[in-house]
Amino acid sequence: MSMQRRTVLGTAFGGALSASLLSASQSAAAQAAPAFTKPTPEKPIMACFNENPLGLSKAAAEAVAKSAAVANRYPFVRAEALRKACAKFIGGSPKEIVLSSGSAEAIRASVEAYAHEKDATLIIPELTYSDGEMAAKRNGMPVVKVTMGPKWSIDIPAMKNAAKKAAEKGFAVVYFVNPNNPTSTIADTKALFDWIRARPANTVFLVDEAYAEFVVDPSFRSTAELVKEGLANVVVLKTFSKIFAMAGLRLGFAYAVPETVKKVHDHIAYDFFVSIPAIEAGLAEIEDKAFLKLSNDENKAARAIMAKVCDELKLEYLPSQTNFCFINLKAPLAPFAEAMKKENIIVGRPFPPAVEWCRISYVRPAEMQYVADVMRRLRKEGKL
Repeated sequence: MSMQRRTVLGTAFGGALSASLLSASQSAAAQAAPAFTKPTPEKPIMACFNENPLGLSKAAAEAVAKSAAVANRYPFVRAEALRKACAKFIGGSPKEIVLSSGSAEAIRASVEAYAHEKDATLIIPELTYSDGEMAAKRNGMPVVKVTMGPKWSIDIPAMKNAAKKAAEKGFAVVYFVNPNNPTSTIADTKALFDWIRARPANTVFLVDEAYAEFVVDPSFRSTAELVKEGLANVVVLKTFSKIFAMAGLRLGFAYAVPETVKKVHDHIAYDFFVSIPAIEAGLAEIEDKAFLKLSNDENKAARAIMAKVCDELKLEYLPSQTNFCFINLKAPLAPFAEAMKKENIIVGRPFPPAVEWCRISYVRPAEMQYVADVMRRLRKEGKL
C-alpha cells in the first residue's frame, strides 16, 4: 500500500490508532458528545484521516451487532436492498449502481475499465487524492499531472488542454475529486459541467464525490445530474467512509448509465459480495437523516472554530467545503506536525507539491477547540 496513503500512521505513532479506534467503537452508539478529556499518546486526537469523529450512528451500530446472527449467509438479497438504497440516495436506478469495498475499489475498477483503451492516459490535477494515480500506474497507464491554478485551484482549462492532447493520441481518462482532497475546495461547476456535456471524443470523466455531503457553497452541483441526463462519459464515485462514518467497514459505489456501469462492473469480481456488517450499517446510515444532520452540524461547528483561530493567527487557509481544512504554514510541515504530535494531536501527512501546507481534519467541537488552543500556544512559543 502506498506510503502516501494509510501506512504513514504506523510510522507516525505506532499503536495509537488501535487504541483510538477501540475507544471510538465503544462509544459508537452514543451520538451525544462525550465529556472532553485531554488526549494522550494512547488516545490522540485524530485530526489526520478525514473520518467522521462521531462514530457509527446508534442505528448502524445496532445493525452491525444484529448482523452477526446472519453472517453465515451469503449477502445476495441484502446487497440488492443496498443497491436500491444507494440508487434512491443519489437519484438513479439500481441498474446504474455498482457496489464496492469502499470507494477505493470503485476508483480502481473505473480506471481499469478504460486503462486498456488504445494509448489511454490518466489526467489528474497535480494536487489531489492519490488512488486514481495508483490504479493507473498498477495498470501500466501513463499519468499526466496538470499544474494547479491560483490558491491550489483545479485549472479546468489546463485540464482540458491536457485531456485533448491525450485523446488525440488515444484515450483520456480524467479523474476529478470534487470537493478536492487535500485542498478542501470545489471545482468550477459550470466549467466542469460544460466540459463533460460537450462529450469530447475519446474522453471519460471519473468524478470522486466523497465529500459532497459537507459542501455549503450553493454553486456546487453533483455530476450525478449528468448521469441523470443520460451522459455515458461520466462515472460518479461515492463512499460511506466520510459523513456515513464507515471508514472501517469499507463500503462505496459507482453511479453511471447502464452501459458505463457494465464496464466498471466487469472489473469488480462480485459487487454483491460486500460484507453483511457493512451492508446493514450502510442501510441504517443512509436512511438516518438525524445522524447525517448531526454530523454536518458538528462539522460546521468545528469548521468555524478552525477558521476563527486561523484568522486570529493570520494563517492563510482555503475555503473548506469538506470535513477538513488546508492551512498555509509558510514553513515546512514536519516541525509543526511533530509539535502537534507532542501534544497528542495527529495532523495530516505531507501533500507535495504543497510542502508548506497542512491538512487538519475536523474533529468534535470540544476537541477542535482544544486543537485551536494548542495552535495559539504554539504561536506564543514560536513554533507556528
